[in-house]
Amino acid sequence: MKKLIISLFAFLAISFFTKGQTANPGQYKYVFTVAKDGTGDYSNIQDAINAMRGYPLAPITLYIKNGVYNEKIVLPPNNTDVTFVGENVDSTIITWNDYSGKGRHTTFSSYTVKISGNRFRAENITFENSAGPVGQALALYVDADKAVFKNCKFLGNQDTIFTGGEYARQYFSDCYIEGTTDFIFGPATAAFKNCTIRAKANSYITAASTTQGKEFGYVFLNCKIIADPSVYKLYLGRPWRAYAKTVFVNCDLPKAITSEGWDNWSNPENEKTVLYAEYKSRGNGAAPGKRARWSKQLSDKQAQQYVLATIFSFSSNDNEPGNYWFSESVKKFDHQAFAKKKQQVISLYKIVPNNKPVVDKEYAATRDNVTRIAKVSNPSLTVFRAEKPNGKAVIICPGGSYSILAFDKEGTRVAEDFNKWGITAFVLKYRLPDDSINIDRSLAPLQDAQQAIRLVRSNAKEFGIDRNKIGIMGFSAGGHLASTAATHFNMKADPAINDTVSVRPDFAILIYPVISFDSTFGHKGSRNNLVGANASKDVIDLYSNELQVTSATPPAFLVHAGDDATVPVENSIRFYQACIKNKVPAEMHIYPTGGHGFGMYNRTTDDSWMERLRNWLSKL
Repeated sequence: MKKLIISLFAFLAISFFTKGQTANPGQYKYVFTVAKDGTGDYSNIQDAINAMRGYPLAPITLYIKNGVYNEKIVLPPNNTDVTFVGENVDSTIITWNDYSGKGRHTTFSSYTVKISGNRFRAENITFENSAGPVGQALALYVDADKAVFKNCKFLGNQDTIFTGGEYARQYFSDCYIEGTTDFIFGPATAAFKNCTIRAKANSYITAASTTQGKEFGYVFLNCKIIADPSVYKLYLGRPWRAYAKTVFVNCDLPKAITSEGWDNWSNPENEKTVLYAEYKSRGNGAAPGKRARWSKQLSDKQAQQYVLATIFSFSSNDNEPGNYWFSESVKKFDHQAFAKKKQQVISLYKIVPNNKPVVDKEYAATRDNVTRIAKVSNPSLTVFRAEKPNGKAVIICPGGSYSILAFDKEGTRVAEDFNKWGITAFVLKYRLPDDSINIDRSLAPLQDAQQAIRLVRSNAKEFGIDRNKIGIMGFSAGGHLASTAATHFNMKADPAINDTVSVRPDFAILIYPVISFDSTFGHKGSRNNLVGANASKDVIDLYSNELQVTSATPPAFLVHAGDDATVPVENSIRFYQACIKNKVPAEMHIYPTGGHGFGMYNRTTDDSWMERLRNWLSKL
């Protein structure tokens, strides 16, 4: 039966995937902001990337406010047409400290930033690998085609920039690049124009590995090479692979450049295949008559080919005059994009029920781009109002094993996406079961969920929503709370409440949810935190929500990964089966991989469960 269900929904996922993928581009977000001071959409760059639509229907711009962003960044291949704009090149810094030999890192995983999405552009940003002189340590790994870096800095030592992608084209304009050995290396066709390149050690500036048959490899146009005072033996380049091509045109060279200029990497055979050339080098390091005999000095006619339109043309029709992807246009930093309104926070109660008279010990900690809240004693709702509300509302319950709340990853960020769809969202900061705070810890979360539904429904007119279109959503243990609210609405969690407003949600969204406390497939941590390790069978059954589904249970939408080792997929399957048995409308999407806790973005698939959810909600 399990295989049948998984296969059925895998088929449905494929059959509906293409529908609506190119329609209504206005529904998606194309401007994102990142700021350490909290004024942006996100405080971490990777979070903003994760929120971007893959293969967007229009170019995306990410504005990054001044700050030091200690992050390891990846822009995947499906994140195309993205532009990063920093506020100031000296103050907008992305830094990390991996290096080859650190743990399992190799040269190619040691990067601070990896850019793989084609047609990428970055302006006014510093990319730094801060590991120090410890060996190979990339500041930038770029294998995107048509990538542009304008007025950027690249700080590192050995292997600062890897220009990957055998047939990729990359352009660095007005940039500063520093390093020690082979600090610009790789197979791409890359042009460096008006750049300052600083050598910090006696070594080699470039190590091209140009693909055989390509006309251009590395081209340096009007660049200035500088060397630290301690440097006295510097080479323009050496071939990382045969057929390497590197050409310096109208560049200023320091005295530290050796008279031979080029090295064959201890392999005379390389001299037969490489193209190492200069044209009108100047400065104390220019020595055209003394260069390695197998290097070249270009003629005036040959030098005329070293212009951007020719360098980056793989065919005669590759670049459209007047609309070059490598244009020098500059995108100004938009401070107005950071004008973000503060969200309203509403306390659930005037006097919190089922609480002991204790000092508030709530605290929050941010790690790995996730803010976790613990020791909640004063529950609240954070309100996210849609600019163009469609009447629907969702109360979101973040997960965290009933021990913490992943408040942004599974709460506020989700609410922001709902707002794009016209849905008003409420992030519930519910009490986490705690004997030091609660009188009956097992009731506290459900009390808060029911009160949240009651409060939103009672004030539906004020919030601009339909009182009959209020749903509840939960992730992981938050999914257990949401499914409890969806199956226990006739249970009065707080006996003192006399309000007759219905606490039945109109729909439930359950994302990798804890459903059951059954010891064979339930989540032990969530169960023990809520009801204790020695709970009776009656209590375990009461909170095993697959057993509590009835014909009155609201429609449900479920998402899970088949390889979830934390909360087995059986949780979602059992709930779905119970819905079908009781004729409750339900839709389930099971992905083969993704593990647990992937939030809004299962990076193991190009399919978007959020888009499927949007489609499902539109039909309610």
